[in-house]
Amino acid sequence: MLVLHNYWSSVCSQKVRLCLAEKQLPYENRHVNLFTFEHWEPAYVRLNPKGVVPALDHDGRIVIESNVIVEYLEDVFPAIKLRPDDAFAKAQMRIWLFNAEDIAHSAVSTASYNPRHAARLASKPYSR
Repeated sequence: MLVLHNYWSSVCSQKVRLCLAEKQLPYENRHVNLFTFEHWEPAYVRLNPKGVVPALDHDGRIVIESNVIVEYLEDVFPAIKLRPDDAFAKAQMRIWLFNAEDIAHSAVSTASYNPRHAARLASKPYSR
């Protein structure tokens, strides 16, 4: 059984949900509310010590980091292939994944931690 711990608007979570949908894999959706800091709760940090989303639980085996999760899903569920067979095409795919993390994710993080969130972050009941 697959259980995806994620936040609805997280770009990284969306990436994994797209992969699950394309591969037509059923999964249980567990929403982690970032606005109430559920990702810093001890139960979630035990799943993902980084305290970020997503985290995939596959029959008790936890996989973190969205790019690692999509590669894992490709390896474990090969019936519907998303990764090309050609080595050069596979390298291009990995560059796309790298750029998604290196370029897009840093830009999204900048927007995510903009001043409109400052009051909420400052009022959190504990530090991390």
